Amino acid sequence: MPVRLNRRSFVQTAIAGLSFRPAIGFATERETLPVRHLLQTDNSRLAPLSETANGVLYAGDRTIGAVSASGKHLWAHSHGAADPAVFRPRPTDGLMIVGARSWLAAFDQKTGDEAWRYAARIQTGVPLVAKGTVFFGDGHEIVALDAASGSELWRFAGIPDTLASYAPAASDDTIFAGPGDGHIYALDIATGALRWAQDIRPRWQYLRQISVADGILVAGTYKEFLAGISLEDGHKLWSFNAGNFINSQHVADGAAFLWSPTGWVYAISLASGKVRWRHQTTDYGSGAGNWASVLAEITSRDGHLYVLSMDNVLHDLDMVDGTEMAARAVPEPVRHAVLPLDDGSGFAFPTTSAEVLLTGSI
Repeated sequence: MPVRLNRRSFVQTAIAGLSFRPAIGFATERETLPVRHLLQTDNSRLAPLSETANGVLYAGDRTIGAVSASGKHLWAHSHGAADPAVFRPRPTDGLMIVGARSWLAAFDQKTGDEAWRYAARIQTGVPLVAKGTVFFGDGHEIVALDAASGSELWRFAGIPDTLASYAPAASDDTIFAGPGDGHIYALDIATGALRWAQDIRPRWQYLRQISVADGILVAGTYKEFLAGISLEDGHKLWSFNAGNFINSQHVADGAAFLWSPTGWVYAISLASGKVRWRHQTTDYGSGAGNWASVLAEITSRDGHLYVLSMDNVLHDLDMVDGTEMAARAVPEPVRHAVLPLDDGSGFAFPTTSAEVLLTGSI
């Protein structure tokens, strides 16, 4: 009989650091990813990392910086804010956009010099960088800033006393936002003018992570559904019930990949909303081989799906059929984020001690 964890039970379990036994199909004693470099930063906490041609970018409670994939510290500077930077750095045209709930700022990727700064009117949400523009929520409003100068281009007001906390998504000419007021808004990317709106509260309450891929809006909803939504008018194309809440989904190669607390990694076809494959991570029983829970965003590179479980094990699944090809222990305690490096040399992790950990490949 499948186990269904409610939100409170799952979150309490995750916070308590409980893991649900080692990984199905692999022994409890795993090989460990080799450490290539462990780089100190002047922080006590790091956000997830990003990579550009100018290095691996980091942002923390005190400083921002960049390190090379070969393990050289390129630069580091104070970000100049009292509140810690918590968003993953967003690179754009030589700049990196970083920030927190009370501010956003842009810094040069090569030097760390500040280009501009934005102070929240109410509370800033996770930013999206697209078309030379930074889009984000501030309170109940969706705001667009010129990425190079920080000048305001437009803002669109949703319903007062709500918070637009999650990042918008963009197509060629439209911004899509699913703020906490329970609506989907499609806005003209250049002007912010409303193109259409849908009230989704009766179905899904509100949307969380959203992205545009293969001509549709792919959305994780508050009510445990992954949804495919029309870009033209916001009507539902398909929905998939994950059986419990969706922390995040990774969209690539015509599919959305997600982990459900019911104990499965799913690959969902973007064309149909049907299950392409599923891989069981735990049966919540007493047998050996169960994964710990998964809170990190799933990511991929070159046909490999990388899933980091909360017991610091990196799982490598085949994106075509979900077969687990390898599982390796991460050599240091890490915050739950993994970055495959572009040169194929391995991975970058933010550790719980606010270091940048560079490992070899799996």
